[in-house]
Amino acid sequence: MRGAWFVVLLWSTGSAGLAAPPNTETTPGSPMPAAEAAATMQVPDGFKVTVFAAEPDVQNPIACSWDSRGRLWIAENYTYERRRGVDLPGDLHDRVLIFEDRDNDDVHDQRTVFADGLDTLTSLEWSPGGLYLMCPPNLLFIPDADRDDQPDGPAEVVLDGFTEPSANNHNFANGLRWGPDGWLYGRCGASAPGEVGRPGTPAADRIPLRGTIWRYHPRTRVFEALSCGCTNPWGHDWDRHGQLFFINTVNGHFWHHITGNHMKRSHTIDPNPHSYQLMDHHADHWHFDTTGGWGKSRHGAANEFGGGHAHIGMIIYQGDNWPEEYRHNVYTVNMHGKRINREILERRGSGYVAKHAPDFLIAKDPFFRALELTTGPDGGVFLLDWSDTGECHENTGVHRTSGRIYKITHSRVRKPGGGIADNRVLYPYCSSPNAWHYRMKVLEIRDDIHRLEDAGPAGARDLQTLRTRIRRPFESIMVAGDPAVRLRKLWALHQFGALEPEELPALLGDPREHVRVWAIRLLTDHFPLDTVEGKRREMAPEIVSAIRLASEFSRMAEDDGSALVRLTLASTMQRLPLRLRTGVAKGLVSHPGDAGDHNLPLMIWYGLAPVAEKFPDDLVEVAAGCALPLVRKFIARRLAEDIETNPKPIDALLAIAAEKPAAFQRDILAGLTEAFRGWQKAPAPASWPKLSEAAAKSPDPHIRQPARDLAVLFGDGRALDEVKRIALDGREPVETRKAALRSLIKARHPELKEICMKLVETRFLNAVAAKGLTLFDDPAAAGKLAGSFRRFHHSEYHLAIEALVSRPVFAAALLDQIAAGKIPRSRLTAFHARQIRSFHDDALTAKLSAVWGDLRDTPSDKKRLIEVLKQQLDLRALAAADLGEGRKVYNQVCASCHKLHGEGKSIGPDLTGSGRSNLDYLLGNIIDPGAEVSADYRMTVVTLKDGRTLNGFIRSQNKKTLTLQTMTDAQTLAKEHIAGLEPLPVSLMPAGLLDTLTSKQQRDLLAYLMHPTQVPLP
Repeated sequence: MRGAWFVVLLWSTGSAGLAAPPNTETTPGSPMPAAEAAATMQVPDGFKVTVFAAEPDVQNPIACSWDSRGRLWIAENYTYERRRGVDLPGDLHDRVLIFEDRDNDDVHDQRTVFADGLDTLTSLEWSPGGLYLMCPPNLLFIPDADRDDQPDGPAEVVLDGFTEPSANNHNFANGLRWGPDGWLYGRCGASAPGEVGRPGTPAADRIPLRGTIWRYHPRTRVFEALSCGCTNPWGHDWDRHGQLFFINTVNGHFWHHITGNHMKRSHTIDPNPHSYQLMDHHADHWHFDTTGGWGKSRHGAANEFGGGHAHIGMIIYQGDNWPEEYRHNVYTVNMHGKRINREILERRGSGYVAKHAPDFLIAKDPFFRALELTTGPDGGVFLLDWSDTGECHENTGVHRTSGRIYKITHSRVRKPGGGIADNRVLYPYCSSPNAWHYRMKVLEIRDDIHRLEDAGPAGARDLQTLRTRIRRPFESIMVAGDPAVRLRKLWALHQFGALEPEELPALLGDPREHVRVWAIRLLTDHFPLDTVEGKRREMAPEIVSAIRLASEFSRMAEDDGSALVRLTLASTMQRLPLRLRTGVAKGLVSHPGDAGDHNLPLMIWYGLAPVAEKFPDDLVEVAAGCALPLVRKFIARRLAEDIETNPKPIDALLAIAAEKPAAFQRDILAGLTEAFRGWQKAPAPASWPKLSEAAAKSPDPHIRQPARDLAVLFGDGRALDEVKRIALDGREPVETRKAALRSLIKARHPELKEICMKLVETRFLNAVAAKGLTLFDDPAAAGKLAGSFRRFHHSEYHLAIEALVSRPVFAAALLDQIAAGKIPRSRLTAFHARQIRSFHDDALTAKLSAVWGDLRDTPSDKKRLIEVLKQQLDLRALAAADLGEGRKVYNQVCASCHKLHGEGKSIGPDLTGSGRSNLDYLLGNIIDPGAEVSADYRMTVVTLKDGRTLNGFIRSQNKKTLTLQTMTDAQTLAKEHIAGLEPLPVSLMPAGLLDTLTSKQQRDLLAYLMHPTQVPLP
């Protein structure tokens, strides 16, 4: 139905004007006049900013693209708020405009509406045959083969399955742009997971998309999710050597894209349970003070750092208008800083690092919200300004009646704009100082070749003639010279199908590292890529080529002196059949100098992890000669996870470790420790005694301690007696005693209850002892724990409460202590009350109501409370609030799960970037948190076979264990001890948070949450 809706509306084209769209912006004021905004922008000497177009000719510009005639195509987005339930007119849709500057005076003089009637338009990219549009959940193509600026027919849904996130608008798929390899690239935020494929693709054959960068081939129609992670990439570009970089918001702003990567993310969960560790960003700096959290970077607070955490739009300048010192630098819009940041790329190890240069542009217009940068045919840079205020563009509404396109040029000799020559000559464009001309010429010639290919036998002769004509001026791509120029030739000939069969393999031995990198990539470009979940796809047609290449790749992995080439090989492992990865990995792990590299150990592991499914013995071979500690540890961890079903590989690895130096043993033991987290018992490998004996003699505590814990896990009674002695010995360090007590709990020591009953009165040990006592459904244990509450350090009160709500008998003891006034009622939160009610014990629920109160569960209750509070908390009441006291309340009831202004825990979403300035938003989310719940934060009730009940959201799981994030910590549970899982369509955060607060506390807390900056404590 939705696809048909698009088909109808896309025919609504022409140059008719758009009725004034509604402004929902609530921020007072209006944008500066466009000319004044441009004139007041601070730029380096010699640069100037002019207005290429402004409202009403352009409004809400969200993305842009160029055609080969030198015209700028603009995506206007008016429907941005619709996903948040804002009531917008039914006839309000998005559209595509074309702007042309015929007289080269830097101001558009021709404007054409190409298409309207679109919805959720986030990006567009021109091709000679038509226009690609990203309108989640679909990637669309509008044909315009005759180039008359009128669609030749209805839009085709090329791909579907891109998610439209309900919780936000700024994470969905965007960023269409042609790559140097001829694929169409795009981006997507990690909180908009998709299952992508051509329309009609069965669910089992769809490609999972979990954030970051993806690509689509227009001829083969193959879709690939190239990586996953980050938070929300909204800008990317390639340098002159074809290396891809992108920018991001919140958790690190700058990234070198590596195919197959798993990157750090703010809140969402990595989809591969065997990735183990995620890669951090590729910059040596942040654009805010990280000691205070990213939320403190607003309102000028981070000016000296670079303006703040949110980055949008990006180019690596490769034009010819700006001076040489500005070429090949990275430029990205910093939204909160109202500026353009400038980064300088430097090689470091296997990749790159971005170094901060002076900010390039600073705007004075309070409505400056630029979204994209692009270099034009004359080398000038065009800047798209959404022209709005607020976080993430819509939390204070959308100002739809403004929008600007600025142009940034240098005062040196200007070159005319316009398009490229209408011919099939490529050679001069390969050395053009403005990459725009090369990119456009490649698109034009590629389109010619595709049309001749589509003509079949009738076009075969002309096709061969064209390819020969294009190749002739190049003679041979083997000729030495500027590698950037050679790469342009290589990329073009590859797209045109004009390379000779022997040329790419020969380039594997080229003296230039970037040429070798691209030879590897293009030789394997058509091999299927592992999914981001670590699953392998079939590659029968390519198997012969893969076998032939694997031998050469293995040699290069061992011998190539370039870490960048080795990184490319590590990435390419995820395109090779599993059996062929071992040889490459052996070469890659033989370089001890790569142990501290930012990228290589992780990328090698990501490529190796799937091998364990079918060929675990191969991992033992790799580990035996591995000089990289992280890879050794992860191999041990992965093999240990399968000890019950296939013990031989981990046994073989331990036999090797027993003869290895201490550093090797330390890594293997660390891997085993991580693998068995949450296990209570595991079978001892046959080689364990030998390694255990060696570990016991080691002077290194990082070898002795894990070996002792593992011996307990493997059922060694002598080790268990020693652990008991340490736990009870007051002369031992507290942390050592804690570790010993945890080992006793994990092993279910026969005297565990007595030990914990004794230690529950010992401060800083009692939090661990409390967990041990919860294993026993015993009123005496419950009474002992509840009666020992005041012996806990105040920082660990919450751990005691969590233990006391894990069983009905413990909850009863807790409520008795509250009734007696020995435990403050305020220590029991709405979350704990909900857990007590989940026992479905009528007597216990009645006691809870009498001692603590009732939870408002029904929608009508919540709605009434929201209305009452809205009436009470008018502007006058909020203005009278004590913000310091509000912060104090926040620390008591919110900070255990949420961060605000960089303080608190990251269990739930960070509140700093939310729509908290809006009272309706706050009340709705606090009183009815389950109304709209992200999939990553839906609560699950876990019932254990020993009678305990836990509530939280599932962070990760494998076939053996499940990690549950509770309100206090992450607990890894053995699945064999779980009696039941009950997923609930509610948030981990319970309703009733405000119920335990006085009216003054409610007012102070809400006023504090709405305040834009941090305030001092009273």
